[in-house]
Amino acid sequence: MIENILYRCPSCGGFEWLEQGRCRHCHVPVRVLSRKQVAVNGKPESIALWYAKVKGHALPEGPEGMILESGPIRLSGETQKGHFTGLSGVHAVLHGREYSDTGNLILYRGRLLYQGASLKKEVPFKSISAVTIESNTVIVDRNDGRTLYFDFLEESGKKWEDCIQKAIAEFYSPVDIVEFCPRIRFAKTRDRTGNIRGQFKSTQVASEQRYKSDTPLMGLFLRRLVGYLARGLLDMRMTGLENIPREGAAILAANHVSLLDGIILGACLPRLARFMTKNSEFKHPFIREILRMAGAFPVMRYRTDVVAVRNALRVLQNGHLMGVFPEGERSWDGRMQPFKKGTLRLILAAGKPVIPVGISGIYELMPRWTHSLKRVPVRIEIGKPIRFASISIVDQTKEDVKLVDSQLGDAIQRLIA
Repeated sequence: MIENILYRCPSCGGFEWLEQGRCRHCHVPVRVLSRKQVAVNGKPESIALWYAKVKGHALPEGPEGMILESGPIRLSGETQKGHFTGLSGVHAVLHGREYSDTGNLILYRGRLLYQGASLKKEVPFKSISAVTIESNTVIVDRNDGRTLYFDFLEESGKKWEDCIQKAIAEFYSPVDIVEFCPRIRFAKTRDRTGNIRGQFKSTQVASEQRYKSDTPLMGLFLRRLVGYLARGLLDMRMTGLENIPREGAAILAANHVSLLDGIILGACLPRLARFMTKNSEFKHPFIREILRMAGAFPVMRYRTDVVAVRNALRVLQNGHLMGVFPEGERSWDGRMQPFKKGTLRLILAAGKPVIPVGISGIYELMPRWTHSLKRVPVRIEIGKPIRFASISIVDQTKEDVKLVDSQLGDAIQRLIA
């Protein structure tokens, strides 16, 4: 539904606004022209432009600093769901959700307040270390290591993610926030690389001969089957396959606009690409086994995941092709998002060739705000490898990270232009 991303009227800023093709507050007509374009008051523009206007509206002001009050939500906490062992010797702890209560959430200036049937929780902004979203669930990670999952049952979770992030940004103003996950990162703070020396004393991990050729036959069969179906059912064109090395370690770095990106890209490559995949995708045993055969390994999106970094380095040091989405999550409006600093640091630490990939058309095929499919032309452009100097995480500077950010971002933008 378009209201999942345009959760306020782009014209007047009213919430719960769209009714029979008009804003119920200011009455401007609204017409969805395509999955990338909407006409508001007769003016056709990209969804990206209207979404920027939605985010630009001021937060509402209520009594006692109240900003928003939700409808019914489910509150869950984090729990460990077992251990994952994948290809290339990767291993990780799987995390899941444990239901706690049903109630509602109130966003105030400086805090969140949850009120349920049996629980009441106050979360001051100063205690929050990260804010992100998965499906319609807003995830709030806290400095004490506890994670809260707010599953919105009747309204847009994206609305709540944006409003919480905006309120936190205003709380810390004039200091700018440049990232909200995997941790809140401030623009003018000192580079914190020195704080992780104990975690990353070395980027060398165990490498064993048996992990250099551990591609299961069933995984190969499934990959070829999905690739055949994708080419047959979709209007798809893929160029630049000659830029994928036949052997040896390399990093595939692509823009991320749809749930289907990794599936289609991975299935159509000449060799297996082992993708970093969010931890929650491994919760179902059947899906977990499919992901394992595909070479995927889990990463926690809402906190710094040292185990995932070591697993990524293990994959590369065993000579495999690894896939990453430097944006860290799917784009809501089709535009490429800023790259996560942690991914850029990983690229530098690995010191392997980086192959930029531009994906276009898949946003229209299935954007993040809907689960329906629409047959459209899909284009995947694979660029020439880029080589960066190998710099250990503890020795990297902000300038090193900015260089990777600039060169890789420009390369991907050229491929999707």
